[in-house]
Amino acid sequence: MYLVGIDISKYKHNCFIATKSGVPLKEFVFENDSEGFKLFHKVLSELNQDQEIRIGLESTGHYGTNLKQFIVASGYTYLEFNPYLTHQFSKAMSLRRTKTDKVDAKTISNMLGSVDYKTLHTQFYHISELKQLVRDRDDILTNRSKTLVKLTNLLDIIFPEFKPFFSNKLGVTARFILKKYKSPTRISKFVMQDYECLRTVSNGRLTYPKFSRLKSLAKDTIGVQSEIYNKRMQALIGAYEYFDKSLDEIDQDIIDLFSAAKTKLRTIPGLGIIQAATIYAEIGDIHLFSNPQKLIAYVGFDVSINQSGMSEHRGRIVKRGSPLLRKAIWIYALPSLRFIPTLNDYYHKKKAEGKHHKVALTHVCRKLIRMIYHIEYNQIDFNHTQIK
Repeated sequence: MYLVGIDISKYKHNCFIATKSGVPLKEFVFENDSEGFKLFHKVLSELNQDQEIRIGLESTGHYGTNLKQFIVASGYTYLEFNPYLTHQFSKAMSLRRTKTDKVDAKTISNMLGSVDYKTLHTQFYHISELKQLVRDRDDILTNRSKTLVKLTNLLDIIFPEFKPFFSNKLGVTARFILKKYKSPTRISKFVMQDYECLRTVSNGRLTYPKFSRLKSLAKDTIGVQSEIYNKRMQALIGAYEYFDKSLDEIDQDIIDLFSAAKTKLRTIPGLGIIQAATIYAEIGDIHLFSNPQKLIAYVGFDVSINQSGMSEHRGRIVKRGSPLLRKAIWIYALPSLRFIPTLNDYYHKKKAEGKHHKVALTHVCRKLIRMIYHIEYNQIDFNHTQIK
């Protein structure tokens, strides 16, 4: 057996190869380019192909994506390690506080000989693309929300009466008015032609009494009239609409990719396709988890345990693993009570035990994860009788 440890970096990768007994065979550096990859492949091909070749690397975001694709395309498998676990393993092996790329590669090689080696599925390319999309979508959604907050704060200065008039929502009609008329002064000078325009944009929801009311609010506003603030408002509206359009485009890309995935998540009632795609992409290969409890820990809903002698204390949930996956499960937990009777009964059972709403919902999340594990691992459709 060969243990190939690779330390990933932006421009180069350190590689350390040893036997199962830990005897060093080769140590080298290869560039993150075509020539470097050819060198890496040449070294691997010189090993005895009848022996098992284990390749390990740290999970380092996008820096390792090209290498992982190359490894799979070359017919090999690999295992990703959490950098935190690598760091802890290194500390356990030596008292010296030495951390270099060379040392990290050797540490990863040593770890390969002490863990249950499992490989990523051949669907790596598909899952990798989908994971990138759902994470980009989350970033876009976050940026859109932040932009909306900034726009709201600015409106509180320029025209504080505007957002309450639209029930505290900046929908299509509200944004159209701000974008077209730019300031309370121009809104206060509405004419009948403007009413006809806005009635069309709002599909008739902006009636003439409402139109007149908005005009009066603009005329008597206590807001600060500033050309600088007005320009800033236009920039924020433009940014919000850009994120809004990007969100529509990326949603379609996610749906197109997810439709080709081999998954049973879409059979779960009330689970939206974007949420299902997020859960699927963030979990990856379900067979990497030997039991539901490991998946619960990966999601970050595991409970911390502190035991010493006869005492045992169970603390809060350990929020490690994938934050986006944890958020997707949490968001679906409350709606799931309406669609899955067993979960609804389970939630109220926990409430009856005196659990706080969020604590009871956390229990629901763990049961949901066990359900997801069962239907994905066995590739069977959702069934209410499967929830235990």
